[in-house]
Amino acid sequence: MRPIDRQAMALVIVTLIADQASKQFLLGYLMKVLVMGGAIGNVIDRARWGAVFDFADFHIGHWHWPAFNVADSAIVVGVALMLIDSLVGEKQRAP
Repeated sequence: MRPIDRQAMALVIVTLIADQASKQFLLGYLMKVLVMGGAIGNVIDRARWGAVFDFADFHIGHWHWPAFNVADSAIVVGVALMLIDSLVGEKQRAP
């Protein structure tokens, strides 16, 4: 099984778990699922291969962007959504 397949499988499992919790706050669960799925995908890679495999490596001229994988991307998108939500989301406080 390729690393991308394991990461996708981990994301599906976490999505199913989050789906069972509640459908009330979909974006909140999406953020958590992206972060947890990415983290689980990286853990699976590390346990199986001893390292997390990066597959996207970009060079523009002499500038090099750090290599990354789908799991890393999911974590970054999830955390970015959490940050945006904390800045502009509805404020719901307990009475």
